[in-house]
Amino acid sequence: MKVGILGSGETGLTLGRGLVRAGYNVMIGTRNRYKEKLQQWIHENPHTAQLGTFAEAAAFGALLFLCTRWTGTQAAIETAGVWNFRKKVVVDVTNPLDGKGPDNMGRLHFSPGNAGSGGERVQAWLQDAHVVKALNCTGQQLITDPHLEEGLPTMFIAGNDDLAKKAVTDLLHHLGWRDVEDTGGIDMSRHLESLFMIWWAVGFRTGKWHHAFRLLRH
Repeated sequence: MKVGILGSGETGLTLGRGLVRAGYNVMIGTRNRYKEKLQQWIHENPHTAQLGTFAEAAAFGALLFLCTRWTGTQAAIETAGVWNFRKKVVVDVTNPLDGKGPDNMGRLHFSPGNAGSGGERVQAWLQDAHVVKALNCTGQQLITDPHLEEGLPTMFIAGNDDLAKKAVTDLLHHLGWRDVEDTGGIDMSRHLESLFMIWWAVGFRTGKWHHAFRLLRH
């Protein structure tokens, strides 16, 4: 399968590496294809990795990932061309943060005016796409091959289309997420985005960032 990733930061690049290892053909959409890490990724995977613009990556992928900073997400979608997302599954990895970083107590803050959720807003911007919130509630170092000493974590997802969620679940399994939990419609994104705030708070207070959530069953 061809996968397009919008965003070439650490999250997008880590995801690109994991997808290539899992056998996918990947194009990362970037504003700067000459970044050293991107060029190294291309050099290591000449047959399965490509770089392009946001529009090229969106057109390339049968399934797409949004890995942009929240403050630039709407602009990235517009630059990519809304028509390139039509009828595609779009995995929203973003969290709607205000972009100011942590305050003097180490707390992050959601973007002002974000009454609903980032996932709902992405779905509103891409009305003809099937948006699935996923991979947003842990750090980029665990979004692929999430093996921890205390066991395998759970990835929570949300979206309105069951077939889209099935496609994302299958892909997550290929990335090493054996336990994927469907939490419901895209409106559940607000709660998944709040999980990221808890993840961040634990990391800030302990100074350790290699952790994730797990759903335990009886």
